[in-house]
Formats: sequence, C-alpha cells, structure tokens
Amino acid sequence: MRNTTNMRKGFTMIELIFVIVIIGILAAVAIPKLAATRDDAKISTITANARTILSDLQAYYTSQGNANWKSAKIETATNVELQKSATAMTTAVGEDLSATSFFLNADASNNCLKITTIDEGNVTVAVGTQTGDVICKAVQINVASMLKTHQLGGVGVVR
Repeated sequence: MRNTTNMRKGFTMIELIFVIVIIGILAAVAIPKLAATRDDAKISTITANARTILSDLQAYYTSQGNANWKSAKIETATNVELQKSATAMTTAVGEDLSATSFFLNADASNNCLKITTIDEGNVTVAVGTQTGDVICKAVQINVASMLKTHQLGGVGVVR
C-alpha cells in the first residue's frame, strides 16, 4: 500500500507550461475566427437592410402614392436605420423621403451604399464612396442586382 501522506499536491511547473501553451494555441486559432465572424455579421446586416429598405419604400410608395411620397419622412416608410451623411453615423430621422440621399454605412468611415430617392417614386441604389473596404466590397457583391434605379410605381399611382 502506498503512503499518500508524503505526496505533494498541485501541479508541477512543466504541467503548467503545457497548459499555458495549449491555451495559447487555442487562442491563436480562435481570435481570427471571431474577427471574421464579426465582419460577416456586419455584411449580413447591411445586405439585409439594403433589401429591406428597397422593399419598404416600394410598399410605402404603392400604398401612399406620389403625393404623399413627396411630403413623407423616412421613418414613416421604414424602420431601417439609415444615415444622412456618408462620413458619419448620424441617423436620418426627420429627413424628407423625396429627393434625398441616404447611406448605409459599415461604420463612421466606411460608406457602403448610397440610396437616393426622387420625387417621381424612383429609388437609386448605388455604390458608396468606400470601394476598398472589405465589408463594403462584400456588401456590394451581395447586392449587385440592386445597384440600379428602381421605379416604385410611377406617377400614375394617385391616392
């Protein structure tokens, strides 16, 4: 039978070093994946917002007609948060819906998409000023079919 009263309790230095090395390797693998996941989330959010804003504007124009389109505010047509500046994250609350440009920005320095509304119910979705940013490039690829002028209903829609 073994005498356990004289055995040391705890970890040896080499065991602690092995544990620290293993944790370091796991961290080196996991941290870049977290950054990529964060970028993917931003790309998905901006892409979904672009599709939603176009759908919301089409629905609003169809239901309200051109007369109400000219006097409406952006928050009456959609809940998507748009920026009123290409270089700042200032929300476009209270901005007129017609003849105005709105922006979908990845952050304060990266303007991915520019959305311009016109009195006659046309909406142009265009590439923003940041064409070199990784997030904006991916967004622009995802919404390539939307980068054009969309006629929401024409001037014949009267309410």
